[in-house]
Amino acid sequence: MADTTKGDLGKALKHPHARPWLAVAGEIPASLAAHHYWSHSPLAAVGMTVASAALTAATWWGAQGTTPARRVHATASTAAGTGYLTIAALTSPLGFDQLSWLAMGGAVAAASWNVRKAMRVNVDSKANGEIAASETGLLVKSLGKAKAALRSAPEVEPNKVTAPYQLAPGEMTNAEVGRRIEQIASELGVSPNSIRIQPDPDNAARGNLIVVPKDMLVDGTPWPGPSSFGGTILDPVVIGVYEDGAPEQLWFPGDESAGRNATHFLAAGMNGSGKSAGVSLAMVDVLTRRDVIVWAVDPSKGAQTFGPFLPFLDWVELTEAGGNQMIDALSQVITARADALGRAGFKNWTPEAFELTGMPYLVVWIEEAAKFFRNGTEMEGLVMEARSAGISVIISLQRPSATSMPTDVREQLGGAICFGVKGSTTADMALPDDVRDAGARPEAWENRKRGYNYLVAPGVDEERYAVAARTFVPPSDDDVTAVLITAPQVEADPVTARAAGDAYADRTRHDAGPVPAGAPVHHQEVPVTMTKTDQAAAEQRLLETQVGREIDAATGDDEDYGDVPDVDPDRELTRDAAAPVWQFGTAPAEQPEKSPEDAFAEVLAILDERRDADAEFVGPKDFGPFGRGERIGRSRAWVSKVLAQLAEDGVHLADTDQPGVYKLLHPEMAGV
Repeated sequence: MADTTKGDLGKALKHPHARPWLAVAGEIPASLAAHHYWSHSPLAAVGMTVASAALTAATWWGAQGTTPARRVHATASTAAGTGYLTIAALTSPLGFDQLSWLAMGGAVAAASWNVRKAMRVNVDSKANGEIAASETGLLVKSLGKAKAALRSAPEVEPNKVTAPYQLAPGEMTNAEVGRRIEQIASELGVSPNSIRIQPDPDNAARGNLIVVPKDMLVDGTPWPGPSSFGGTILDPVVIGVYEDGAPEQLWFPGDESAGRNATHFLAAGMNGSGKSAGVSLAMVDVLTRRDVIVWAVDPSKGAQTFGPFLPFLDWVELTEAGGNQMIDALSQVITARADALGRAGFKNWTPEAFELTGMPYLVVWIEEAAKFFRNGTEMEGLVMEARSAGISVIISLQRPSATSMPTDVREQLGGAICFGVKGSTTADMALPDDVRDAGARPEAWENRKRGYNYLVAPGVDEERYAVAARTFVPPSDDDVTAVLITAPQVEADPVTARAAGDAYADRTRHDAGPVPAGAPVHHQEVPVTMTKTDQAAAEQRLLETQVGREIDAATGDDEDYGDVPDVDPDRELTRDAAAPVWQFGTAPAEQPEKSPEDAFAEVLAILDERRDADAEFVGPKDFGPFGRGERIGRSRAWVSKVLAQLAEDGVHLADTDQPGVYKLLHPEMAGV
């Protein structure tokens, strides 16, 4: 019996309704102790008065996220409690007047909190382990009382309410709750973007409904500057802040220790959503690192997007033709870089690989990529193979539909930055299904909230995938230039530069000189428009380069590694008397490149020599020994182009059915 009475008394003391009364009763021993030690100290009297005022002010400040009535109630209760403690401690805690004030005032204060709690919670439903549906109306109207119920009282924080829910087994799923977010938002009178679902990873019938009523991103956050100036690209790239103030950060290279893979990114968003500005913020951060270079192309807006970056991009193209050359060169770059990393003992790019080989990480930024896809540019191989070679690609476009980009490319983009889009269909294309089910609604922003986005990428906490973020307010062009001109100036390694070929060697450079403090920055004017004739000529040159590459692959010739002549395996090995003799500390002098006219004359002379030798066919491989540094003094690509032109003219050569092989004609007989 005694145990039962003792247990009942313990439960009564722990009951929420007992807490205000215990606080009132606690005033007596607290005031007695304070009176004993401080009643004769004027300094203590001042200290207790100041402390009472400070605690009252802190209560008012801390309750700013609650309702006005609760804020006033809590502040008034704190002021009364601390005020009584101060007066009783400095006078007489056991005096008749003091105890009378405590009995009457304390009873009113404690009872008011009991009434408030009784009006807020339905005790009958609380006994069944549920919060009454009538408390919010949320579960009854939007989800159905028989299918879902709150597991406990919602956790209320400043500007955030977390409501744990329990779904009826087999009746509803978390995905279905996510699809009803708009109905829930309508009931609560908030934006759909204010609500998200957080499924329980261990129990599919449970989750949390998170409501953030006030948009904390509306004012924007100024760009704080580079997040890791002079650091490695392995450090996170910070582009903005989440609604709870946490930094929005992403990674490009992989990190085995962190369990993170290297990734490509899709940046999607309609006109005016802040997509280009958001990617630009990432590039500013990237370009301040010591082990990375950036190649960029924008065939539509050109210098409007890249203006302040032009002097600091290792390779930039402002036309579609130039972009195609870059994308084509990347197929060779990937192979060369992967081979070099493999020979150095690395399966993937790491900062250690950079230290050993000098090969920086490569970020390829392709703006308005839909223009390339519509015109048939292939990027499937690029996104499938580039990651292991230390290359990440950012594909930026407005709508990642099947008509704007191949699905094979989209499926290889492990990261997504989705800004405001036009309609739910586009949002479904840009974000994974589970992120959409969790409440991500970029279509609610469209282009009315510039910079708002959702970030999905390796390394990012999955619980943040559906949390809204906003990129920093972009810095001015002058601020960007002032930062980048002091950043590490990284150059492409020889393997990358050589594999990129003539298109890289002939690229337009945009050099930046020193910028005095406070001086305005002026950038080089670059023509970005091309006539139809120029466009056709560029496409023809690219086609010839690709055909020449295919011919080299088919015949076993490769200019980069030299031509391998036919050798009789039974012949005694002898040194060619005409070959240069290498000695330690010396090398054959490099021959200057000949003019096109002189080189063309040598080609015709070699054709005459082939005729004298009764040759019937000729091809680029026959000119290998006479290329750069020899009689012709020009590259193999130049020779291939000349032979193709001669075949088209039909005087010296004629096409055959075999690529790279031409029939040798005798022009001296043409007039007979």
